Amino acid sequence: SAQVLCVLLDCGLSGDPRPYEDRRGEPVAGMEESYEVGFNIFRVLLARINNGKDLEALYRGFVRLLRNMHESKNTLLSMPNSTTRLECHQELLILLWKTLEENPLFLDFILTRCDVCELVTPICYLMYVSRKDVAQVGLIHICTFILLKLSGERSFGVSLNRPYRTKLPCDLPLFSGSHADLISITLHKIIVNGSYRLVPLYSCFLTIVCNFSPYWRSMSLVASVKLVNLFELFSSPKFLYSSEKAYRHLALLLEIFNNIIQYQYNGNQHLVYAIVRRKDAFGRLASLTLAKAIYQCNKAFPKSEEPEYDADAEEAAAQVAAMTVQELDEGGKPLPAKKDRGVDGDEPPPRKKPPKGRFLPNEAWMGEIKRTLPLETCNRLLQHLVPVVDDMCRRKNGVVDEIEILEVFKDITMVGLLPVPHAIVIRKYQPNQYTSIWFTAIMWGVIFLRSQKPPIFD
Repeated sequence: SAQVLCVLLDCGLSGDPRPYEDRRGEPVAGMEESYEVGFNIFRVLLARINNGKDLEALYRGFVRLLRNMHESKNTLLSMPNSTTRLECHQELLILLWKTLEENPLFLDFILTRCDVCELVTPICYLMYVSRKDVAQVGLIHICTFILLKLSGERSFGVSLNRPYRTKLPCDLPLFSGSHADLISITLHKIIVNGSYRLVPLYSCFLTIVCNFSPYWRSMSLVASVKLVNLFELFSSPKFLYSSEKAYRHLALLLEIFNNIIQYQYNGNQHLVYAIVRRKDAFGRLASLTLAKAIYQCNKAFPKSEEPEYDADAEEAAAQVAAMTVQELDEGGKPLPAKKDRGVDGDEPPPRKKPPKGRFLPNEAWMGEIKRTLPLETCNRLLQHLVPVVDDMCRRKNGVVDEIEILEVFKDITMVGLLPVPHAIVIRKYQPNQYTSIWFTAIMWGVIFLRSQKPPIFD
């Protein structure tokens, strides 16, 4: 039945969410609308669901069925009252996506009147356990689409501060925190220990975290260390010089750090301490010169060696995946697009083309990095806090407990020391025809694979 619903909601044009009634006040489809080519009554009916009870029933159904994936793993089938596993999670995720796309009231309903974290937990579980399976790349794409769609709303970021207490049947690192920590730890694991086919999604993963970071009240120790580890990974020569646009991941990570430092400093001492401990990584990036960049690039990639990771190829693949986002401010107004220009605002100067498969830093690239990477907030933070920690270590002969440092950070105020707080930028998902084509392809692929074994033989 889930497959039938997916097929019925995939064809034709999107439904108009505005209700249309006849003379007796009964809801009907408009005459002009019904005669349009591509009219689909099922999409119209889904788009016009506006009753609170119906929306609640939809939400509860999605939560109950998606939770079955990890709840069935936590019970023994031979025991009474055990939970039987249902193999329909991919179809459910496609239906959830189509409901979010077709019915704007459903998105607002689950964010304002429901606990959206009940959806986040099974989605993170499915992403975590499927990260190494090449056959499940499509599943992780769908989950990423859903999280990207949700993260574009402020209410989602606020809701993620609810404490996480669920025990998932997987090797997820133990942590005490919120659902925001759950998402960041899951995405970190996918990046460092996932399939290479997920490389095109790295920017989307960081965009999701970046969207809710201004509302992240208290980051756990585990999540703090994981995010700073990602900064070290993306700033390493092997990654940074793998392609001309590889620094874009660093820009998103720095924006995450800046959002938390500027708007949620109180309560996020774990992240501040993790940044102080890895101050060398930030210092190397801030003091980077063209000569250093060329030397590190040649050392990381000898002439006979090609980069294993190519951010330009990633960008092209991301366009095929159609993960389109639009940058908006907190009020929902679109921000002007950024153009890639040279150091003085002109076109980059012509340069000698490097050997095939290799990128060589140049002055235009260095100027773009200095202009794009928002390092000022972290640098100001380190300039003030590193001497404080060094002084504590000197007074106690190098034996300082981590808890003592965290307590000192709690008492320190950064007002007047940091730059003027920047505007909050939200990157919202934008629907496009490539996404629709991709979902149609993945839907029929799921149906084909499910139909290899006739139900009569199950």
